[in-house]
Amino acid sequence: MDLGIAGRKAIVCGASRGLGNAIANALAAEGVHLLMCARDRAVLDRAAGDIRSRFGVEVATVATDLSVPAGRTELLAACADPDILIHNGAWPADKPDYRRWTRADWDAALDAMMMAPIDLIRGVVEGMIERRFGRIVTVTSRFVKEPKLEHALSVSPRLGLAGYVGGLAREIAPHNVTINALLPGIFETETQRAYGRSLATAAGKPLDETWAARESTNAARRFGKPEEFASLCAWLCSAQAGFITGQNIVMDGGGYPGVL
Repeated sequence: MDLGIAGRKAIVCGASRGLGNAIANALAAEGVHLLMCARDRAVLDRAAGDIRSRFGVEVATVATDLSVPAGRTELLAACADPDILIHNGAWPADKPDYRRWTRADWDAALDAMMMAPIDLIRGVVEGMIERRFGRIVTVTSRFVKEPKLEHALSVSPRLGLAGYVGGLAREIAPHNVTINALLPGIFETETQRAYGRSLATAAGKPLDETWAARESTNAARRFGKPEEFASLCAWLCSAQAGFITGQNIVMDGGGYPGVL
């Protein structure tokens, strides 16, 4: 399927590794020009160079921290008129004991996972409305649909983001601008491998055993492939996807046990 977005411009956050990098590749394969953003300049530049050489699209980079307002300002200054915005943010530091969360922990989490995407959306949405085309996708977490207390420091801001996105999506839909959220489960990325190694070390078990145990938590009995996730994200950015908006779409291999 031709997604009808060749020549469009996209901002892709967290684009140097993992799901964000897979999304950048999927959009570039459709002829979309990119502004890739991540914190690590060296890794980001390597990823951008690879995409340029493989797909021949224009690729610019901004190495900055989107968890602080100055980082968001810097990114928007580099591309004020994107047709597509992908916000893909990091998780906070692992602090599973909710009794020890401080006001500073909450402020940092809210800034990184709720205010960062809101600021970016506010920075680009009016231009999308004027041009009568816009696709915004926020990458959050399956735990938005299935909250767990130990993850509340990251899930709570994302639930707040879901409320904001739901309201805004319906306001801007008449202008052919959509906003949707993708809620990933476990995907085979380096972040997941690092997390698996930490779990294995803490439990005193081999990584293979820990990895297999995590695979068993969904109906597909495996980790997802980043390319699978990126394909769905690219379609949500397509010309054909103008009638789906305000949705929180779980992609987790059938792990979520609910119906709605």
